[in-house]
Amino acid sequence: MTTCMLARAFVNAEGAHGNPALVVVEPEGATATSQQRQDLADDLAVPATVFVHDAAEGRVSIHSNYGLPIRFGGHPSLAAVEVLHHLGFHVTAITPEAGGVSCRRDSDGTVWLTAPASWSKPWRHYQMEDAEEIDALTGLPAGEDFTQVWAWMDEPAGRIRARLWAPRIGKGEDEACGSASMLLTLKLARPLEVLHGRHHSLILTRPVDEELVELGGRCVLDPPSAEVQAKVDAFYGRTA
Repeated sequence: MTTCMLARAFVNAEGAHGNPALVVVEPEGATATSQQRQDLADDLAVPATVFVHDAAEGRVSIHSNYGLPIRFGGHPSLAAVEVLHHLGFHVTAITPEAGGVSCRRDSDGTVWLTAPASWSKPWRHYQMEDAEEIDALTGLPAGEDFTQVWAWMDEPAGRIRARLWAPRIGKGEDEACGSASMLLTLKLARPLEVLHGRHHSLILTRPVDEELVELGGRCVLDPPSAEVQAKVDAFYGRTA
C-alpha cells in the first residue's frame, strides 16, 4: 500500500474545514512521469495532490485537479510539511518546482513556510467595504477574474476577511488561498490574519522583506477514502 494522507491546511479556529491536499509518498523506484502524475491528480479530484519524491530531502511536485502542475502553492506545501512531520521526518525545507522553501512546525501545531511572494500566481486583489459584503458574495464582482476580494475586519490588528475565485482556469471558489494572501501581505506591508473562504479558514502571514513572506496555518490529517487509496495503489502498481 502506497502511503498517502489527506491534509486540510488552514483549518479555522475550531479545527474544521480548511483546504484539502492529498500527500502521496512515492515508493522507492517509482518511475511516474509528470504527465502521469497530473493525470492521476485530475482523476483524484482533490484540490491539490503533492507527490513526495524524497521524504528525507523534502523533494516534491504539486499538481492541481484542473489539468495543470503547480510550481508553488501555499496550502499543498503546508500539507506536505504536516504529513512528513506526522511520518517522523524532521523537515526544515521542501523543494517544489519553484525552488527551496524553508519551513518549521511550532509547538502549537502551526506550520510556517518562507518563500518569495512572486512565486504565487498573478492574483488580483479587489478591496470591498466590509466583511458582510464579502460574506454575501456568490461569485466575483463584475469584471473580476483570478481575484482575491478582501476587506478589513480590524485594521489596527491586521485582521482581514477574504474570498477568492478563478473562473478562467476552471477553478471555483478556493476556501483558503495562501499564495494570494502572501501577495496581499507585501501589498499592505504588514502581518495579516486572514479569515478566508466560506468557512473562515485561518491564514497567517508575516512579511520578511520586500520579497519573502512567512505563511502559516494549522493542518488536520484525515485518512484518504478507500477509492482514493485504491487509485493511488493501482497507479504505482503500473508505474513502479
